[in-house]
Amino acid sequence: MKKTITYLTILSLVSIFSTAYAQQSADLPPDEPVVMNGIEYGYTIRNESKKDVGNKGSFSRYEVTLYVTNRSGCSKIMMPRQTFTGLQYQDLLADFDCLNATGMRLTSKSGTLKAKEFFVPYSTSAKGPDGKMVTTSVQVRVGNMLRNGESVANDVIFIVPEGEKPSLRVRMHQLGDF
Repeated sequence: MKKTITYLTILSLVSIFSTAYAQQSADLPPDEPVVMNGIEYGYTIRNESKKDVGNKGSFSRYEVTLYVTNRSGCSKIMMPRQTFTGLQYQDLLADFDCLNATGMRLTSKSGTLKAKEFFVPYSTSAKGPDGKMVTTSVQVRVGNMLRNGESVANDVIFIVPEGEKPSLRVRMHQLGDF
C-alpha cells in the first residue's frame, strides 16, 4: 500500500512539474510580436476610445486583435493525450492576459487562441448483406493543427485606466512538429 501511494505521489508531482515546464510566458510590446520556435505571438490595437464610467471616472477602451502565426517552415500538430476518462484533445495555442485590464462593463481581462481540428480519411472494408465487399470512408479526428503560414486570431476589448495602454503577457503552449 505504501508503494502505491509513493508511486501515485511521484506520478502526480512529475505531471504537475511537466505541465508547468511546458508553458513559457513573455511580455508583449504593442505591434511587435514575440517569436518562439518559429511561432509569432502578438497583438494589434484596432481602435482606441475613452469611456466615462459613472462615478468611477474615465477609462481607456481598446479593441485588440490577438494573433498567433506559424512561420516555422513546418506544420505544428497537437496530438490528443490519453487520460483516465478517454482522449483529451490539446487545442490551446496561447493564453493572452492583460495585466492592467479592469474587466468592467463586460469586457475581457484575457483571451485565448485555439488551433483548428485536423482530420484524416480512414477507409474500412466489410462484407455487405449481399456478400459483396463494401468500402466505407470516414473522417477521423487526429488532433489539432497549425499549418505553416497559417494565422489564428481573436478580437477582444480591454478597458484599462485612463492614460495607459494594454499591458499584455502571453503564455505559450508546446507544439509538436509535423
